[in-house]
Order: sequence, then structure tokens, then C-alpha cells
Amino acid sequence: MTKRILTAALLLLITTPVLHAGGGQTTGMQFLLTGPSAHNMGISEGNTASLSGASSIFLNPSMLALEKQSSATISYMIWPATDTQNSFAGLAYRRDNDAFGVAFMSSLIDDVAFRQNPTQNPDGTFSVRYFSVATSYARNIGPLSLGLTGMYLHEQYFQQDAGGYGLNAGVGMNIFDERVRLGASLRNLGSMDELSETATELPTMLSFGADIRFLQFSTTAADDEIPLLVSFIGDFNLPLNEFEPEDGSISPQKDGYFNLGMELRVSDLIDLRGGYRTGETERRFSLGAGLLISEFYFNYAFMPYETGFGTAHAISLQYNF
Repeated sequence: MTKRILTAALLLLITTPVLHAGGGQTTGMQFLLTGPSAHNMGISEGNTASLSGASSIFLNPSMLALEKQSSATISYMIWPATDTQNSFAGLAYRRDNDAFGVAFMSSLIDDVAFRQNPTQNPDGTFSVRYFSVATSYARNIGPLSLGLTGMYLHEQYFQQDAGGYGLNAGVGMNIFDERVRLGASLRNLGSMDELSETATELPTMLSFGADIRFLQFSTTAADDEIPLLVSFIGDFNLPLNEFEPEDGSISPQKDGYFNLGMELRVSDLIDLRGGYRTGETERRFSLGAGLLISEFYFNYAFMPYETGFGTAHAISLQYNF
């Protein structure tokens, strides 16, 4: 029963455009702002200026051209309290001066009860589904990298569905011998067809970010040198939709907020990371870890929610080539 109540609350927040007294509305398609990989989630999605492989297709496509190599990524997130599952798969192909990317991302909210009459037992259950298929192109032009992503979007709620299109655009650059990377992106600019009588609004976001490798040193253990690298990752995000989130909700934030993260890389083998998000949010902290073995990069993220929404977990695998 508790799980169904939480699921119903989540649906009210992310699937139905609800008008408020202030004249704004909540936006749907919130899965476009999540992750999409465990690496991203472990630092509270502060990845506007970070190299994260195919995930950049949905975060900042300009980063694809700054990658050192090509990669393929798969990721899966589960949020048991709300029966939510997110999946992602993407390919980033790097060339000398440009890069291509293609990706698929989906979100499934399962076992949603429906009733035709106010009865104790539901008449049945259904699933709410969202997905996006996206392709990107990025190119280095002088010191800058420019990128663009085109997305096809689809949502299905009970017996109704709708399609739409969206764009992501970004710019990035390395400075100080690649110790600092800067980025800016405009995400989810587009529109959806009507679902029933109302079209879902895309969560359009303007983001500015920095990825700073600010401390590099070595320590000694059993007569072996262990290199350590500490990085700071930070984003400032400005929602461009006009809406009024309810107090204590998990709906998108109204005002600008920061995603801040720290990452420790040990001996080019293990990554330990944590993230913090400011503003009105029910997901304040996140933790994560990564393991690099040859060309493979395994990641895990732990994301606790406040006020009874439980904890989400994510795993991902990236293959570099």
C-alpha cells in the first residue's frame, strides 16, 4: 500500500501538467534530467563540463569531441519505493576533430493501480513509459568544442500516448593544460504532442559547469607509489520553465540551483565520489564508486531520498575503445 501511494504521488508530479494559482505548471518528462549513467548520478549529475562518454548526448553534447577515445555505455537505475526503472544505452564515436553519438534512454513506472469506481481493490494495474532516441554531433573549432543533439521523445500513460522532439546544444573548452574544463548547455528545448487534452512540457534547462583537477599527489604503501587525483565538479542550473513546485515535492525546482561533486581517483584504478544538490529537492546527497579494469569502467551510485521516498541505486558499464 505504501509503495502504491508513493507511486501515485510520483505520477502526479511527473506526468500531469497541473496548473497552480501562480499561473505556472509542473513539467513532465523529468527522466531527461536524470543521470543518465551511474557515474553521473554519483556526483548529483553535475556533468555539464565532465567527460562521461555517451552520457554527454543528454548532458552536454560538446563534451563528445573532447573525449580521448570512443566508448559504449549501458546503465540501469532502480527506485524500489516508486517501482521506477531507468535504462540507458549509448555509443560515442570519437574521430580526430569531431565525434558522433547515438543513445537510447527510457523510464518505466510499473504496477500503477487504476479504478473505475471508488473501491478498496483496484480494477487492475498499468505502466507509465517514457523513452528518447537521440543522436549527436560535436566538433572542435579552435579552442572550443560545439555540440548538438536531436531527440525523438515518446510517452505512454494508460491507454494514451504522445510523441515529440527535443534539442540539446552545448559548448565546452579545456584550459590550463586540461586541468580545468568549462562547459555550458541548453537542454530539452522542444515540444510534445497532446496527451489526452494537454501537451507535456519539456524540462528546459540552462546549465554552466566546471570540472577542475585541483590536487594531484602520491602516497606510499608497502614501498609502492600510489597516485591520487582529486577533482571538483560543479554545475549551476537554471530551469527555464515557469511552474510552481509544491512544498516537499520531488518535482523539478523553480529557481536556479547547484550540483556539486568531489571525486578521488586512486592509482587510475578506483574512483570514490560524492555529490550535493542545493535548492528545494528531496534528493540532497549522492554517493558513488567506480572501478577501471583495462578498457572497462564499472560504476555504482547510491541516491537516498527524503520524506519516505526511499533510496535509488544505479549501476553502469562503460567500454572504451
